[in-house]
Amino acid sequence: MKKKRLIIIISIFVMIILICLGSFIYRSVTSISEIFRLNSKLQAEGYYMGQFEFKMLGCAYYLDKGHYITAFSKLNQIHKQLETKEGLIKVPKFTSKKEEFEFYIGLQNPKTGAFMDNSYPLFTYIGSTLNMIKHLESLSNDTGQPIKLKYPIKFLNQINSPEKLKPFLDDLSTIGFIASKLPRTPYVEIAELCYYNDFEHTNLYTFSPEWKQALLQWLYNNEDSKTGFWGPRLRSNGKLLDSGDLGSTFHIIKLFVNENGDNIHSEFPLRYNNEIITTAINKLSQPAPKDANLSELHDWNLTRYQGISLITNYLWQGISTENKNKSKEFMENIVRNKFEKYYIESKGGFSYYPGLAEATLDGTGDALSLLRIVGALSLDRQKQLWTTPANNIIDLGVYRISELKENDFTSIKKFQDINSLRLYSSEPGPDDYLSNVVDIIYPKKTSVLDIRDLLPRVTQWVSTTSQSMGNWTTKEQIIQDLSTMKISSVQILNRDSFLKQANGLLNNNGKLIVIGFDILQVPKYKITFYIK
Repeated sequence: MKKKRLIIIISIFVMIILICLGSFIYRSVTSISEIFRLNSKLQAEGYYMGQFEFKMLGCAYYLDKGHYITAFSKLNQIHKQLETKEGLIKVPKFTSKKEEFEFYIGLQNPKTGAFMDNSYPLFTYIGSTLNMIKHLESLSNDTGQPIKLKYPIKFLNQINSPEKLKPFLDDLSTIGFIASKLPRTPYVEIAELCYYNDFEHTNLYTFSPEWKQALLQWLYNNEDSKTGFWGPRLRSNGKLLDSGDLGSTFHIIKLFVNENGDNIHSEFPLRYNNEIITTAINKLSQPAPKDANLSELHDWNLTRYQGISLITNYLWQGISTENKNKSKEFMENIVRNKFEKYYIESKGGFSYYPGLAEATLDGTGDALSLLRIVGALSLDRQKQLWTTPANNIIDLGVYRISELKENDFTSIKKFQDINSLRLYSSEPGPDDYLSNVVDIIYPKKTSVLDIRDLLPRVTQWVSTTSQSMGNWTTKEQIIQDLSTMKISSVQILNRDSFLKQANGLLNNNGKLIVIGFDILQVPKYKITFYIK
């Protein structure tokens, strides 16, 4: 009887533990989208969030290795900290670049030399530290102050020989069932390690030639022959997960070919070019996942830019006309999605997650990177992708007219690929379609802004935001990028004011030039009017 009672008591005790554990796990899992939302919110409020992405990757690693209590405890700690803001660092308003430089150097971990919480796995130190080094390098260029860290980057000593490197890479390259269901895996830090030169050219760490050779050899051996991609494999059967990882392949390929598509190492020529292009186009043609949480949308968003860069920077030479047309179609869809889901009109910047009301540095920086890579921000890039404007523009004729009427613009408005019309006071130069623009009109409803309309808005937002550094994008980076394109605001016309303004320009200048641009900001059609 006593034995039976003891069994009942133990069973009840075990049941209580399981219920509590289940509740603990459930709260952790359901909080993930909320964690990503809070991350974006806190960035917008000016908190330093540079370690966030890597902490989440660390949690994914613990889950995959079966360290469930550690994983869910870490997730709950992250959630609680983001909710309470306890222990978070509010980035101050700097009075000088030197002050900003000293602030960020002070974030280094003395135990490891990384810019990362040392309670997380070693691999999480790589990307977070590289991101900070890039920011410090930018500040160093502005101040003339050399990058001299307070502590040596000791964590790299744990992987600084071929014998230490291989097991480290092997460990990150295979995953189990749980990690296979997550949007990102620790494999991305193998790709981050490909930027080891950022440690070297800043004189912060040196890798041996044997180490570099070992890294190249491991990557060469682990490229998938069917897809041409790199990525994690399932431990159970060695199968490449989801045909490979788009973001990781984008980073890794840079070790093998330059931006002209030429091989860097004669002993490691790039293989499987056609397979890489086919796989990348298939992945980029897929829409954003339905009913995705913020974590999944975050990964989808991040890899769009990387995938387009992969194709256009390293594989564009020799690409077939069919694949070029497919590439243009998915670029247009991705740009359209970026404006529809991420642009915050009231702010002038972009959010990093859809549906959020605050623009962030990461969101805005990624949007500008996307526009740059599709040729929307650079005529040189546009020429590389879509040939010169002279080959693209269809001249619809020259007309002498005493007064402009609605039907005078029918010939240029009728084209489905037209997104915006720019009105010029004088003939734009062959290499400059951003100057001499007086007004812009959108002939049909569109979410995609003309670059002459967008850039002044972004400039205004970034110059006034209190944010200093996101997870990987800094305010300084965006300001520097925009400084090469000093564009003043232009008047945006509606249908009611369009004719009046157009006639005013024609009467004052004796000439009016109207050019239609598509979503990728490629000039497509031109019509010229002279006063009669």
